[in-house]
Amino acid sequence: DLGITIWRNEYYPPPDRFSGQDAAWNKQRPVVHGLKRKADQYGVDLKFIFTVWSPPAAMKVAVQDNVRQIGTPHPFGTKQGRALDPTHYAQFADWLGAGIELYRAEGIEPYAISPQNEPFFVQSFNSCWYKQEWYPEMLIGAISRVRASYPGVKIFGSEGMLEMEAADNNWPWFYHKQILDNAQARNNIDILAVHGYSDGVAPTSGSTLGHLWQSHKQHFADPMNKKQWMTETSGYVDAWTGSPGAFALGLDIMSALNNGNVAGWVWWQGSENPGSTSGVGEFALMNGLNKGKKYYVSKQFYRYIRPGAVRVGATSSNTNVFVSAFEHAGAGTHTVVLANTSASAQSVTVGGAGLPATFTIYRTSASENAVNAGDYTAGTALSLPARSITTLQAGGTPLATN
Repeated sequence: DLGITIWRNEYYPPPDRFSGQDAAWNKQRPVVHGLKRKADQYGVDLKFIFTVWSPPAAMKVAVQDNVRQIGTPHPFGTKQGRALDPTHYAQFADWLGAGIELYRAEGIEPYAISPQNEPFFVQSFNSCWYKQEWYPEMLIGAISRVRASYPGVKIFGSEGMLEMEAADNNWPWFYHKQILDNAQARNNIDILAVHGYSDGVAPTSGSTLGHLWQSHKQHFADPMNKKQWMTETSGYVDAWTGSPGAFALGLDIMSALNNGNVAGWVWWQGSENPGSTSGVGEFALMNGLNKGKKYYVSKQFYRYIRPGAVRVGATSSNTNVFVSAFEHAGAGTHTVVLANTSASAQSVTVGGAGLPATFTIYRTSASENAVNAGDYTAGTALSLPARSITTLQAGGTPLATN
């Protein structure tokens, strides 16, 4: 129903003498199986990806004054950051390969892996800190070995903050600039992944976000000829107009598409344990099986913009209405997403060369949840409710993948 095509897991290190772990493969495996069965049922090529929050404790060392203390174990194991021991790059590569093999044993070829989540932050949970120049060093020392053994598995990273990697006063100093400046490291990463938060928690929304995506595309994605992904989404409340809420989520996805040519937008969490919150929390799209407004907004994009679709030129003469349009030549589909930011309904006319004559209308607003709102004939007036996301879909089937 949602139409996801990417699912991200943590690759958990083993428990150590300092602390246990929240989960392990034996807990993840049934979920992976369930998702794979559902994807196969509908002919969806679901891409499984995983991210490392921390290497195993035995591979980490203490850090003092930004210097790795080789031979001095990190006293908090997988927690509280500290560093990957560069003398253990080979072992780290082997451990990443073992993670790939867990999926392969279940008949799943992982699409991509990330060697470190948010490498700038030291957290009370699983985390590992990288000084900026250590990240490309790791790509050369460890990921070169992974790529040699698993050439079909893509590498994504650095999964740092978009604001750190792209803000005008930040972009020359963080991980993607280090990757850009090192040809060997650059060749060992396939997808430039960021987290669209301002501080690791709160989303960066509004016009600032558009500038950040443009900056990141200009400084890194285009020069390196790499795709851009946003690989961890959360921080939105489930109210339609919150601060920020589900409607802001829709605008932020459209901003990433239009300003960054983003090819992947991944949520932090699909669902959460019923009873853990009074409703759908800021980290998830559902509470148990109860879908929230963020679920339906995501569906406006996920279900209808399929892998292989290409974004095509689309402009709006109405300053209250934003548009993003896609064509999928293989599936024979056309998809147009319209966002009305006004507090009142807006009337628009959708037209252009090569458009189908008729579209099906899907819409989410304060009072609607991805409803089928009938058909639209190109070139005629279309009313967009106040603060709404409307998707026009034509040709093929919504879940077409080739």
